[in-house]
Amino acid sequence: MGINYNNSGSAFSDPGRSFANLEATLVANMVTASTDIALLIDSKGIIADVAVRDAELFGDVPASWIGQPFIDVVTVECRSKVGRMLSDRNPGEAAPRREINHPMPGGPDLPISYAMLSLARDGARLALGRDLRTISILQQKLVETQLAMESDYARLQNAESQYRVFFDTSSDPIVIADAASGKILEANSAARRMLESDGRQVAGVTIESLFAERSVRDLDKLVAAARASGDIEIADLALRDDDSATGISARFYRQHGATRLSLRFGRNGNDSLSPGAHDLIAKAGRELPDAIVVVDNDLKIVAANESFLDLAEIATGRQATGKSLGDIIGRRGVEMAVVKTAVDAEGVVRSFSTTLHTQHGGLVDVELSGSILKESDQQFYGFSLRRAARAPQLASATQPLRSANDMTGLVGRVPLREIVRETADIIEQLCIEAALDLTRNNRASAAEMLGLSRQSLYSKLRRYGIGDPSPDSGDNSVN
Repeated sequence: MGINYNNSGSAFSDPGRSFANLEATLVANMVTASTDIALLIDSKGIIADVAVRDAELFGDVPASWIGQPFIDVVTVECRSKVGRMLSDRNPGEAAPRREINHPMPGGPDLPISYAMLSLARDGARLALGRDLRTISILQQKLVETQLAMESDYARLQNAESQYRVFFDTSSDPIVIADAASGKILEANSAARRMLESDGRQVAGVTIESLFAERSVRDLDKLVAAARASGDIEIADLALRDDDSATGISARFYRQHGATRLSLRFGRNGNDSLSPGAHDLIAKAGRELPDAIVVVDNDLKIVAANESFLDLAEIATGRQATGKSLGDIIGRRGVEMAVVKTAVDAEGVVRSFSTTLHTQHGGLVDVELSGSILKESDQQFYGFSLRRAARAPQLASATQPLRSANDMTGLVGRVPLREIVRETADIIEQLCIEAALDLTRNNRASAAEMLGLSRQSLYSKLRRYGIGDPSPDSGDNSVN
């Protein structure tokens, strides 16, 4: 006795002997257990009985099929398939499986894969079905995933194409180097025209080889400063084949888990540059997503990038030019004056928490960093701002500050002398708290920044109830 093979696989070699003594109930249970749904169809194509392995799979719908023609309980497009299934009569053999959809009330169609088995004695047939809903859902998700991947790939290609166009058509020479090895990975057309000569290629060489020997040490300092600050750092260096100074701006960024160094070659350091918005924004980081603004010595805005205009809700750069940054950042005329003093003293200010007043009355918590910019004989200040989760509250908990409306509301009820005195106290308190916040509560530095003696500062701290007024509480703070 051996295995009996047929068109659909392998079958028992002698089913007449193997299953001769099986009871009808046992056979019915075997059919029910081996399939999701089984339909007993008589010789006229009428559903005589239904067996379901799990009652929760299909609900009460299959029970309503009993007594109806099989062709009437399927969707319109599947009726031809059912007609062919009913016309094929091969007693004892299962016909090839066909996928049939049943209409379901109030929901999507029910997909079932049927194998039709003819019963030899009375011409009836048994339709053995498998529920395809899980497979259908997986196929749908697979198609959606494939479409999403193709869409993402198309966007990636579009972004890469735009990057290539912008990078290669930039008028400024730019090279991209691997931060670990210092080897140049990419160079745009302007950089290749500027740096390649005698057939030498820029790609693959180290960035040190681009500069004169006397500028290598300054290059190392520039790279170290850019790595430490995370912002654009600028220096004037001499190129390998040119002794004149060239402005170099360096910035680090990450790409696919690796650190890259971007070097932008500007104009010669001895060129006469006008303090126009284009050059100033380029120095302060024109392409950064952070808000960038450049102001003059009076804190009047000279130039601003698009991110600053968006953050401050200012329509155009022309509308921003000439505005006082002190009216936009922090408390009017107080915080920016303190920040400017700190920049003059230290050269830079990093991550100073404050607020920005938008053009339409909004209030945004920001972190401000700034440094000095010099163009020819003029000095400017470049500031970058980014949104912060929240900014520290400078107002004293024991003595809430009056608003400007509160102060003007006192006119006519309080003598002008008292209003002026209280206004001066408010400004003094704000300046002291801003100085303490800027110096991270280093009271010695705060007193020096405010032009006060330490004893005078301690006296004012006690007067306004700011922090611990004891002389030794803040002198050892880290600046």
